[in-house]
Amino acid sequence: MASEQLVTLSHTPDGVVTLTMAVPGKPSVVTRESARAMQQALAEVAAMPQARVLVLRSAGKSFNAGGDLTAIKATFEDSDLLLGAIIDAFHASILALRRMSIPVIGSVHGAAAGGGFSLALACDLLIAASNARFVVAYPALGTSSDGGLSHFLSKRLGAAKALEIVLGSGALNAAEAQALGLVVKLVENEQLDAETAAYAAKIAQLAPQPVREFKRLIGGAEDDGLEAQLLREKEAFLRCAKTEDFRNRVDAFLQKRA
Repeated sequence: MASEQLVTLSHTPDGVVTLTMAVPGKPSVVTRESARAMQQALAEVAAMPQARVLVLRSAGKSFNAGGDLTAIKATFEDSDLLLGAIIDAFHASILALRRMSIPVIGSVHGAAAGGGFSLALACDLLIAASNARFVVAYPALGTSSDGGLSHFLSKRLGAAKALEIVLGSGALNAAEAQALGLVVKLVENEQLDAETAAYAAKIAQLAPQPVREFKRLIGGAEDDGLEAQLLREKEAFLRCAKTEDFRNRVDAFLQKRA
């Protein structure tokens, strides 16, 4: 099992594989270690001949809260090297997720914030609990995005709407995300796991070859330019990380949380 403290894998006889982030009761965040654990878990799934569908979920109180700001603060002395390594690991996990040959269903409850928003959008299909919130978070910290958020939003919603979300509203509730087509199914909070399982099982019953072909044809078309955009996001993020504004905002957030 891949890095059990950070992610776990489980599977059903019909080929539905579930990747669960976080230790139960603890927040799900993006770190270099969690990104590497996800890469390893995804490699395991890719090697499973019986896998038909992958579900990405969290055991924490929310889907994913984004970057671990305590870890990010520790990179201030050499952000290009240290923060760059975190972004590289995160981006490698995003690419691994997008390159899965089987459909990936994100099961979202609570906040998907910052990198967590990016991670949710890296899934092919999203099922959201009514309490789900998709939060940009980056501008509030004085930085631009990573994890492909700029790519997925602009591809799915167009440039103007994507810019309005990241610079204007800053967040979408579950109903708003569904109205925009980012979420395919909205369910009551307590029904999220059951509804996700039923949805995944329905796809798993389809003939596997055409499912994989449609994943490649539709998902592959959306992914044109993703790798190059991830590089641009990293460069932009690291430029922001050098500003006094970013560092002050990270410090202020950590002090407020203490």
